[in-house]
Amino acid sequence: MNEVKKSLDAVSGINSEDVEEVKRRVLSGKRRQKKRNPFPGVATALVAAAVLFFAFNLLKDDFSTGDDEKYEVNELIYGFMLRTESNGNEDGATAETKQAVLSKVLQIDAVLEYAESLGYEEDTEAIEEALAEQRDTFYADLDKEDEEKKKTILQTQERNFGISYDDYFNVILKWTYRYDKAEEWLVRHPQEKPITKGEVLGSFQNKHEHAIADFMEQKSIPPFDLSVNYKELEGTVAAIDGEQVLITQGFVEDAPSKKDKLIINGAAARFVIPHASNEISPGMDIRIVYDTLAYPVTSRGSSLPYEKVTEWEVLSTNTVREFTPGNPTGVSEKDIETAYDMCVTALTDYYKAVWNGSAIDLDSFIENENLKQYINKKVQSEYDRYGGFNDPVKDVEIGDWEAKNTEDANGGFLYLHVPVMVNKDVGSYGEATEFLVRNVNGKLVIVDWYTGGKDTYDFIVRGENETIDNPDTWNDQEWVKKFDGSAD
Repeated sequence: MNEVKKSLDAVSGINSEDVEEVKRRVLSGKRRQKKRNPFPGVATALVAAAVLFFAFNLLKDDFSTGDDEKYEVNELIYGFMLRTESNGNEDGATAETKQAVLSKVLQIDAVLEYAESLGYEEDTEAIEEALAEQRDTFYADLDKEDEEKKKTILQTQERNFGISYDDYFNVILKWTYRYDKAEEWLVRHPQEKPITKGEVLGSFQNKHEHAIADFMEQKSIPPFDLSVNYKELEGTVAAIDGEQVLITQGFVEDAPSKKDKLIINGAAARFVIPHASNEISPGMDIRIVYDTLAYPVTSRGSSLPYEKVTEWEVLSTNTVREFTPGNPTGVSEKDIETAYDMCVTALTDYYKAVWNGSAIDLDSFIENENLKQYINKKVQSEYDRYGGFNDPVKDVEIGDWEAKNTEDANGGFLYLHVPVMVNKDVGSYGEATEFLVRNVNGKLVIVDWYTGGKDTYDFIVRGENETIDNPDTWNDQEWVKKFDGSAD
């Protein structure tokens, strides 16, 4: 029993003294085979059930069950999920598959019981009415078929899924509806201190330890490995907001502006990586190990992050980024949002280079070598001035920014005025920067960059109250010569 209890603790979460063992087991080279979608989206809990009714479009995404007095793992549901997860060969299911299926069932039942403990009351009559409507609709459609085809449909269902359509409606779909309603209630009644899926599961398995242990013995399910909930993921950093890192696969340049859509569609997820912003930049390929249950139980349909990353490493520092305009030549007002994203990215990298000592890749934003040289000197000067304070930048907040499109003989240019609040570990400060942006060789680039606040580098070197309206300033070699020695 102690061995089973220890294994159940592994399902619900890991305590601090187990972390090193987790790292050894997960990072020892025994990497799990990559799945098509590596992000365990919070709205895709019972994917297996969706397979059952694709042809009739009658199914939802979620699930649940549980007993008030004496808990029992629902054997029919477990068997159905195991058959689905093992492609119909439940007798040949691996120990890992059995553990994963049982873990899902326990997570589902735990959430329902948790909702009831907070005051949720199930509307049994409404659920039965919804089930009856689905059942009647399905069988009405089925009765339209000839007897031979009807018989084939029913036989195929049992052969492929191991349950009848009656079992589906009376057990699987009812389970789905019960969970769906409980989860909706939890979202509408959030707790002051959010509890994670792992914490809910831990409480549930402690309460029903003996029933779960008996089921594991009956189904020959071996004790859970300590790393059962810890997954390994390789992806690309799409955006960073403080300690929250958005990781996606197939990085696209406008990922930050589409992050909510990426998350909803299961193409990206947020992870909390403490103090990593000093070393991680958008575009980097990284590998992480994280707890798949370390997100709030009320996070349905939201972009709340996974809170526990036990290990991470940078796989590639290839952060080359391009910001593409709408047309091959020139700019228009349609390019303002992309230009804004580029300027914010440039500013974020700049402040982290000044305060945190991070690298800044100016090739992503600037083509003109004169401007690149000037900005590099500016970064070095400001780092020498502020970098020793050991007060790193956490994030950059943007205020009410402005933009304007100006046409000229060379395809026009964009002017942007971007006020920022630079938030550090201790304190913050604000200043505004002006940018000019052109389309150069089919990509948007910064052609001038000026921060004119008092005592800033530009204020001291370029002068006070400069008028920023000439996109060809840094092409003027005579003008550039004025700064050859002044920036040293």
